[in-house]
Amino acid sequence: MEHNRVQEGIMEALSAAVEFRSEESGEHVKRIRDMTKYLLTYTALGEGISPYEAEQIAEAAMLHDVGKIAVPDTILNKPGRLTAEEYEIMKMHTIQGARLLEKIPQFKEMPLFHYAYDIARHHHERWDGRGYPDGLKGGEISLWAQIVSLVDAYDALVSHRVYKEAYDGDAAVRMILDGACGIFNDRLLGCFLSQEKEIRKLYR
Repeated sequence: MEHNRVQEGIMEALSAAVEFRSEESGEHVKRIRDMTKYLLTYTALGEGISPYEAEQIAEAAMLHDVGKIAVPDTILNKPGRLTAEEYEIMKMHTIQGARLLEKIPQFKEMPLFHYAYDIARHHHERWDGRGYPDGLKGGEISLWAQIVSLVDAYDALVSHRVYKEAYDGDAAVRMILDGACGIFNDRLLGCFLSQEKEIRKLYR
């Protein structure tokens, strides 16, 4: 029980820090958690994963952007397209996030540390190897990092951001299928699309 309280305390502190730094709503990380858990619970993506593991992965997903704590405000909340130089700085949030989590001794002992570290570092990797920071390809990318990558892209499309207006769900799906957000695993896409109408209810 004490172990769980410590983990929850660390999670809350880190999530609050990210929310404070970014103009993105704190609801964003909650939706990432909920969509991740939903896909692991109600689709074939959860095969071989226990309910406890699914819960840990979903909680870890909330820390996917924890590295944005290290990104300057002028870049993090810029109301327009980033320059090439700014984009390179923004991309570093993956490495910075993993490093930050690794530097918390108590957190490294938690059950979800492995998932959180992997997701923070690899949620911008792409199935075709064109992602960052490590250029992982295909099955080199963990299932949980792939899931967070997809639901993060979906949430970004259907949500208002300082640099864009929100798209409706149908437009978001079309953009994902057209490759506007990178290339995803066909199996992952199929499972997501089979539940997208239900997932859309999270936004009501």
